[in-house]
Formats: sequence, C-alpha cells, structure tokens
Amino acid sequence: MIKPVLSIIIASYNTSKITLDCLKSIFLDTGLQFDLSQDKSNNHLIPTEIIVIDNNSSDDSVKKLKQIKNIKLIVNQKNSGFSKANNQAAATAKGNFLLFLNSDTLILHSAISQSLNWLSSHPEAGVCTAQLLNSNHTIQASGGFFPNLINIKTWTFNFDDLPLVNYLVKPFHPHTPDFYTHDKFYLSDHRQDWVTGAFMLMRRPIFDSVHGFDENYFMYGEECEMLYRIHLKYPQYQTWYLVGPQIIHLGNASASNKIDPLIKEYEGVVSFFSKHKPSWQTGIIKKFIKINALSHQFLYFLTGNSSKKLLYQQICSKTLNY
Repeated sequence: MIKPVLSIIIASYNTSKITLDCLKSIFLDTGLQFDLSQDKSNNHLIPTEIIVIDNNSSDDSVKKLKQIKNIKLIVNQKNSGFSKANNQAAATAKGNFLLFLNSDTLILHSAISQSLNWLSSHPEAGVCTAQLLNSNHTIQASGGFFPNLINIKTWTFNFDDLPLVNYLVKPFHPHTPDFYTHDKFYLSDHRQDWVTGAFMLMRRPIFDSVHGFDENYFMYGEECEMLYRIHLKYPQYQTWYLVGPQIIHLGNASASNKIDPLIKEYEGVVSFFSKHKPSWQTGIIKKFIKINALSHQFLYFLTGNSSKKLLYQQICSKTLNY
C-alpha cells in the first residue's frame, strides 16, 4: 500500500449533509489519489488519506459517513471540541503534510492539490491557506496578525474601522475588500502571522514538534495560539495566504447559537494573553473586551436593533465576569 503524502483531517459535529458535500468536493480534486491500495503508476497524483472524526453527533452523520469509501472514520463518544479532535485524528495520520479542513467547506478547482504543490515547492513556508469565499463568492477573512496590546485595542475600540489605521497597525482581523475602506489585504499572495483552521495546510514535523493544538481551547482561537508557538520555535518558517486556491466556507455550522462564536473569540484572546503575555497585559485586554461588548450593546440600543442589542446584552453578562 502506498504511504499517503497528504492527510486531510475533518472534525464533524452535527453537520451530516454539509460534511458529505465537503467530502464530495474533495474527491473532485483531480490532483489527489484516494485509492492507496495499489500503485496506479500515475505519478502526478498526490497519495492522500481522509480522516473524519465525528464528535458525538446526534444527527445521522455517523450512519452516512460509514457509507463513504476511501475515508477513515473515528467516532467519539462525546464532543471533545475542535482542538482535541484534530489532535486525535493527527495522531493516526500517516501523511507528511496535514490539512485541517472544516466540515462546512467546499473545495473549488483543485484547491487542495494546488496548495500542496505550492507548499512543497516553497521550503521557507511551514503553513499556508487558500482564499476563503462566502457562499456568494465574496472574499471572507482568514486570519491576520498575532494579537498584541495595540492591535487588540484598535480592534475592540473599532479604531481599525477607520481609514489607514490597518496600514499603520498590523491588524488582528484585517478587513475584506467589500468593507468601505476597500482594503486589498486578501487580494494577493502574502505572508501573515496566522490563518483560520477552516483550511490550514502544514508540514507534519512542525505540528508534531509543538504537540499540536492546545486542547484547553474547545473551539475558536486555537489556530492562532498554535501558530504563535510555531513562530516562537521556528521563526524561519513562514505562514502564507494564497489567492490561487479557493474554497467556500459556510461558517459557524457547528456553533450552537450566535453567541458562541463571539464569546469564544473573546475567550480565545484572553487565553492567548494569559498563556503568552505578562499578567498585567491580560488585565488590560479584559478591560478592552468589556468596553467592546458594552459599546456594541449601547450602539444597537441607539439604532433600535433589538435582536443585536439582546445578543450583546447576553455577551455583556458573560464578559463582565472577566
């Protein structure tokens, strides 16, 4: 049996149809080879394995996934979260490269093989991502620069919404081209500090050397934290955003409600500072987040947006505990 070069890892939770659609789009990547039982003497194909780890879904995910050939299915008895599930799957992976892929994604025009070919031919790069698109094919944000006191302040105080600010301060969350400032950040290949786990391709030895994702992160923020540890250990390796390979990312398919992603992002930032920065900085960051949540609640009160006001009212009740 041929040893896979690439291991694609997909964590799934109650996304039966979406996960199946994702798998179908992967199988359409003509640069990949999934039947590794024999050598087809097709040297241009990349030997690839797919590992799907189901986090105790209550829908028919497991039943449907068991019917799919050419995948390895791991079934958990509880929802262990994104970080732990990906680490669990990576421990069984055999590829020299790992692709962490969200279940709510659709691969366009051989984006996986394109990305792997690029990473293989750029030894200076340790990680790369594809261009993420919304379902209407507009550009979706994917990562940015590591959090620090300055860019978190501009983010939480919404200063980064002002013209030129993101050119002066490397943003934690850069704007997409459809924002009124028409930023061009996501319109060309470039280096950046971190990318989202929706599509994150990396060299296996790097992942293993930092022991993968921090399992204290259940979901949201774990990719930024892991890439920061990689940066500290291997400053020579670069992280790249590529515009050639493209995928559709539906977003938040596994979130139980609208509050979860926002709260988890706040918590992820606090966890990052608690782990990697002095304690006095963590205290300041908590105050920034409180101000951000309160200001949004007040803004939506003034504009009469009752649903958004209620959303941030619930968020405020959680963030005020910081």
